[in-house]
Amino acid sequence: MTILDLFDATLRDRSKSFAVDDVTYENLHAGALRVAALLAERGLGAGDRVALYCENRIGYVYAYLAALRLRAVIVPVNVLYRVAELEHVLSNARVRCVVASAQTREHLDAATVPIVDVTDIEVRAAAIDAPFAELPVPPEPDDIAAILYTSGTTGRSKGAMLTYGNFATTAAQLVTAWRWQETDTLAIALPLFHTHGLSAALNGTLTAGARLIVHARFDAAAMLETLRRDDVTMFFGVPTMYVRLLEALGTGTVPKLRLCVSGSAALAADVHDAFRERFGTDILERYGATEFGFALTNRYGGPRVAGSVGVPFPGTRVRVSDPKTRDDMPPGIVGELLVSGPSVFAGYWELPEATAAAFVTDDNGTPWYASGDLALYDASDRVYRIVGRSKELIISGGFNIYPREIEIEIDRHPGVVASAVVGIPDAARGELPIAFVEVLEAIDTEALLTMLRERLASFKLPRAVHVVDALPRNAMGKIEKQKLLALL
Repeated sequence: MTILDLFDATLRDRSKSFAVDDVTYENLHAGALRVAALLAERGLGAGDRVALYCENRIGYVYAYLAALRLRAVIVPVNVLYRVAELEHVLSNARVRCVVASAQTREHLDAATVPIVDVTDIEVRAAAIDAPFAELPVPPEPDDIAAILYTSGTTGRSKGAMLTYGNFATTAAQLVTAWRWQETDTLAIALPLFHTHGLSAALNGTLTAGARLIVHARFDAAAMLETLRRDDVTMFFGVPTMYVRLLEALGTGTVPKLRLCVSGSAALAADVHDAFRERFGTDILERYGATEFGFALTNRYGGPRVAGSVGVPFPGTRVRVSDPKTRDDMPPGIVGELLVSGPSVFAGYWELPEATAAAFVTDDNGTPWYASGDLALYDASDRVYRIVGRSKELIISGGFNIYPREIEIEIDRHPGVVASAVVGIPDAARGELPIAFVEVLEAIDTEALLTMLRERLASFKLPRAVHVVDALPRNAMGKIEKQKLLALL
């Protein structure tokens, strides 16, 4: 099946129900067909790339659905991108047009790429007498639906090609595993240009026949007001959002939510515990990536183990593999996480060598995506844990040091908001770990190191702790470790 097959099934059953904000399913579909006609008038057709470069708003959703109907290829663009990043994405994908807003179009050169204003899209979607597009033959599951560019934290960003079938698999997995119901209303401020906002929140909602309320940006006070609504049952966010919600809650009414999901970065155990205590629900952590959507999730029915990413989604298989021999690692031993299943992407756009290098083929000929993430299987809790990126591994005096296990201990300190550990060159030991910490207020770094000495092996102890006003983060809240050394 394709993601459009799932959307059409919902449309038949839920046409009069709200889909996104105050737009019903039938009006969302009709508006998307009118916008498809507008995009077709601008020369967009099957296989052409259309970039979506605007903030969260209903026009983004119309443009996305319209492009899917036209069998065009969607290229979501981070709204924080400026000239250098834009030139790379737009030229690499060879986009035919860009959907932009007043806030983003100032960073575009209209002479280089045609621009469709998102406001015009919203006007067309609401114009009842506007024509519908003549749609091409429906897509096949293996047709490319979108090219999502990786964050580029370890080099030039690559375009991951996601198919209509990939999108369908991911949406169906989430609806099943998280027991998504037609009666649910999900509130988000996640950017729709990211797989968490697009594949999980939007596609999942439209597959479940539920309702999505979208904030243009995250403001804790405003989000709390939305979460206090009687009809809101779900919230998806990143760890920073949960920290801000806890800070903003005060003594006001506590939202009653069925499901809260966290991803895109590790959630500190103390935040997990504090949220349970204040909001009365355990945050469900999951693990995903641009290249395969979502692979692991805490069990909906529990237990939800803080610091873990649970078990595979239905239909997905994972392995913890020795990066050199590709033998499976026993429980409790760290290796690289491999992922296989119908949600795994079709490869990197026009990069056959990078695509080939991203997969490992087993003895049965099954391709496994090599995630680059280091993980282990915890047999006692029957869950998987992510311990870091393979490229972040610190080797000091022959010992392997996984930054995440040090960061977990640093984050226990009550004055620490977040931490990041990286390696620096050392002539004697090869590398040494150092820590950067973002704090609520001034802390005694020597006292912090004393605490760490009691909890960590000596070779894991950071050789220095640097306090910073804010750790550098990307749009999804992930700490950009490659920028840390520039802070010294």
